[in-house]
Amino acid sequence: MRLATLELEGFRNFAHARLELGDGFTVLWGHNGAGKTNIVEAIYLLATLRSFRTNDLGALVGRDATRAQVVVSGHDPYLDLPTRLAVQLERGSTTTRRLARADDKLVRSAADFYGRLQAVLFTPEDLAVLREGPQQRRQFLDRMVFARERAHIADVQAYERVVRSRNSVLRDDTLHGAALVDMLIPYEHQIAEIGARVWTRRGRLLDDMLPGIERSFAEIYGAEGPQPSTNARQLALSLRYVSPCGSIDEHERAAALLARLVERRELDRMRRTTSVGPHRDDLVVELEGRPVAEFASQGQTRAIILALKLAELELARLHTGAPPLLLLDDVSSELDPPRNALLFERLGALAGQCVLTTTAAEFVRLPEAAACRFVGVDRGRLEPASSAP
Repeated sequence: MRLATLELEGFRNFAHARLELGDGFTVLWGHNGAGKTNIVEAIYLLATLRSFRTNDLGALVGRDATRAQVVVSGHDPYLDLPTRLAVQLERGSTTTRRLARADDKLVRSAADFYGRLQAVLFTPEDLAVLREGPQQRRQFLDRMVFARERAHIADVQAYERVVRSRNSVLRDDTLHGAALVDMLIPYEHQIAEIGARVWTRRGRLLDDMLPGIERSFAEIYGAEGPQPSTNARQLALSLRYVSPCGSIDEHERAAALLARLVERRELDRMRRTTSVGPHRDDLVVELEGRPVAEFASQGQTRAIILALKLAELELARLHTGAPPLLLLDDVSSELDPPRNALLFERLGALAGQCVLTTTAAEFVRLPEAAACRFVGVDRGRLEPASSAP
């Protein structure tokens, strides 16, 4: 989908705003706290029905509002027709209701709405994900899977619900013996069935991306110039998806996961939580056989993350046959000049439309031939400019 306009109402610090997007790069610039990331978040909400900053959709509704709406208008290249997507949030006293519409028709299923706008997100938090905990790496993987498989978001949500239900049973001190087992069995079968699909999609994504990751890492880490002792092409980079169930053929994963859940019932009862499943898996990244989180330099870590995102972009383009929308939130300020220039050179070749944010225009080193539109953001207001400020 090629975006033409974005309209916000009651979203974060934007009471009313309209943004026109160019064919290439739309650069949002302004000081910290102006609302640049809010615009990226709004577009991501339309792509995934989620925020990348919070699980509380009520936080997306403006402080003085009870309702927010985000709308994009554009062109569907597959149908060769104009199209319009909208998400409305209605904040109540305890919950926030979410309504999604495509061409003014209500879409009740998240899986049916998700994927109409294909987007790849890149944030400063991504640069630190390898040094954080397994949960951040799982979420990082899931965001990438979401970009190519509509069913994944529904499975992840269903999986999280059933794990919470099993945990509630494990914490119920009134249940014992056969009564406890009878309550656990249906949840364990659901965890095994849905969890196997989540596990398999994550693993397949990583397998498909590996060649591109290795190639991009060699190119990006070599951007500093010749360094024979640390030449990127001589560094062994490995990425593995690791499950407590071990290395299991994808056709046997549901049975293996169910067996492990049954095996660990007593331990889980003692710990009052489910100890095995995709919510406990991890993405293990090593350089020269050593964990990146413990041994890699800052430059090496950044190069690995950049390689991951560039490989995701390349894979998304191959998967859909069209370049995806890229959402780039203030990543350029985190990078040194050589990698910054290389990043935008590669983005210009791989991405379609790109919406990016920055606190200073000099951080954005776009290719000379790239189409670019600059928009100032100041306290919830948008101020288009004809050129870089």
